[in-house]
Amino acid sequence: MTVTTADAKTFKNALRSDVKTWHALSFSTMDEAVNFVNFEPAQGAGEVEFSFSPDGQIWLMYFL
Repeated sequence: MTVTTADAKTFKNALRSDVKTWHALSFSTMDEAVNFVNFEPAQGAGEVEFSFSPDGQIWLMYFL
């Protein structure tokens, strides 16, 4: 699933819960991935990992 900046904030808020778990999303650009990480609640140290896929997508693994 590739997430756009327009949908990222709503999507992140929908995933919030009392128990943190790892999630993964795909973004078209690094800027979109970084924006997602910085939306409230911003991810802390060790809660994010980026990976580039062969098709140019940026995979973001995050703890929320």
